[in-house]
Amino acid sequence: MQVVKVRVNEFYGDNHLSLEFPDSWEIIEVWSKSKDAPQMMDDEIRNALDNTIGSENIVEQARGKRGRIVITCDDLSRPTPAHRVLPFIVEQLHEAGVSDHQIFILGSFGCHHPMNIDAFARKVGEEAVARFDCVNHNPYENFENLGRTSRGTPVLVNKEFASADLRICISGVKKHHWAGAGGGGKAVLPGVSSIETIMYNHHMIEGHRPLNRRVWWIKDNPERQDMQEVARMAGLNISVNCVYDEERKLIGLSAGDVDAAWLKAVKECYDAHSCKPSREADIVILNSYPQADQDVDWWGANESLREGGTVVAVHHFPLGKALLHYHNERLGAPWRRMQGYPNRRWPVEKAGRIIFYTNRLSMRHILEYSGKVEWETDWSRVLDRLSKEHGAKAEVAIYHTPKLQFNPAKYPLSV
Repeated sequence: MQVVKVRVNEFYGDNHLSLEFPDSWEIIEVWSKSKDAPQMMDDEIRNALDNTIGSENIVEQARGKRGRIVITCDDLSRPTPAHRVLPFIVEQLHEAGVSDHQIFILGSFGCHHPMNIDAFARKVGEEAVARFDCVNHNPYENFENLGRTSRGTPVLVNKEFASADLRICISGVKKHHWAGAGGGGKAVLPGVSSIETIMYNHHMIEGHRPLNRRVWWIKDNPERQDMQEVARMAGLNISVNCVYDEERKLIGLSAGDVDAAWLKAVKECYDAHSCKPSREADIVILNSYPQADQDVDWWGANESLREGGTVVAVHHFPLGKALLHYHNERLGAPWRRMQGYPNRRWPVEKAGRIIFYTNRLSMRHILEYSGKVEWETDWSRVLDRLSKEHGAKAEVAIYHTPKLQFNPAKYPLSV
């Protein structure tokens, strides 16, 4: 048997899972360009924070500040290696004369579920949790009203964020189906905004976008432009944007102005995460790392699966798929439940068979998909099904990180 290892359990070990295949099968592994990219060294991180883009650096902006300093981070639903960057931000704040008791860390994740101390420790590190007050944003109360954007969005921003003497946001950049890419102003909207602000941006403005553009659409993207405008209105001082590889290792960092620094990171990330899709294969394996709590990205199977072939989604994450968004309960979720989930998905139309290989079964997760989707917790049983279906000869395409990867031929960068 031949063995392919896929990475699983982001933030909870980041270990490998071994998948066995018959020796007679042909295996095609699909990686992004970031594979084997060098990780940033400490001095390179310091240099990126020293040489900010479009704004003064943290030391210059923090000098003389006697009030509270807020540093935001995203939650475990994003692969951002905030723990790698935070110590150097604190180092610069100390250089400017800021003391530890002035600094607090604010979770910037809109209307996702709140983080506990263990989650904060996995995101920013045990030392940071021990030294700094780590608090959750609440999308339902405690706001500063900053008016409306040019598109009419009410700008209700977390009061602790808005009233801080210095505002620093740590974000990660990856493809995003609404905002074009992560990072930048998204740390403020939806990050630390009210449910009303989030709903207006995600749904009222969403209705004005062309349906044929999604990931990596930055220029003239009304939802993204609105996010950037809210961040400027909220006074975001330093936007720290991380570019990471397929193991969540930091490979690029751009800090400074919410527009200029973010756009530099977007261009770097676009290149790093791009990949060449596999040719057509009988079986396509889609790994859910490094964003398993938000399910599986099916694009690789839609690109590479032979008509009638089999898709295997590898979904291994100890917390399972997250019950993530409070705003789901304000939209269609109750109706879908009461109607018995009438529109359960078959996400790859040309697939003859779809199998989830998961470490834990969840009826909530199962109900999102067609009843024809098969669920297994044992790889030997998955392999038995594949062998019976495809015989002694089969081509297998394995997408290691489809949550990050994309086909640049289909999704050109528009900035």
